[in-house]
Amino acid sequence: MHCRFLSFLLLALGLQAQTSAPPPPLTEYQGRIIAQTMHWQGAGWLIRHKRDREEATLRMREELKLKPGMAVCDMGSGNGYHTLPMAEAVGKDGKVYAVEVQPEMIEMLKKRAEAKGITNIVSIIGEMHDPMLPEASCDLVLLVDVYHEFSHPEQMLSGIRKALKPDGVVVLVEFRAEDDSVPIKPEHKMTKAQINKELVSNGFKLVREFDELPWQHMMFFGLAKE
Repeated sequence: MHCRFLSFLLLALGLQAQTSAPPPPLTEYQGRIIAQTMHWQGAGWLIRHKRDREEATLRMREELKLKPGMAVCDMGSGNGYHTLPMAEAVGKDGKVYAVEVQPEMIEMLKKRAEAKGITNIVSIIGEMHDPMLPEASCDLVLLVDVYHEFSHPEQMLSGIRKALKPDGVVVLVEFRAEDDSVPIKPEHKMTKAQINKELVSNGFKLVREFDELPWQHMMFFGLAKE
């Protein structure tokens, strides 16, 4: 009797472990090659002095139309290039979730926020298959040059969808694959058609676009009605 109970317990634990284990990472999704995640040791490139000139980052953030009191997310926040100004824009009554899978990036972000006296950032060390965001917590989720690196795009988009408030939006900023003059490796670019195809197939709808950035697409998606 004891042996049968022990065998049943071990079987149950094994099944539970299998259920909770994340699916294997993808190398390709819907005809697109998934790029490798940028390593934290290259973090200096994210805060290079000429980034605003190359990408019009100030103009991009203006287009987010952030307001005091909003709760927003910088998905794949890195060392906080966008996180810190977003935190300033939503003010002390607002909140920015900084989601990053590399703890080293989070530590850099925390040091930069502390130096500026910014206290309304909630840092989250996410999983490759789960952003670990609270449900219905975000008015806006920003992904700048990060979605194309998701090794688990469907699981991540599911987590983002759950984290959005009913009227919330997810904003993808991705280098334009249609433009050969954009000096970025092909695997780190996406076409509008590919972005739209992947987001729509995962429960989103395109609600707005901004086409005035030098190198990137900027596309806004809301929740599609089920």
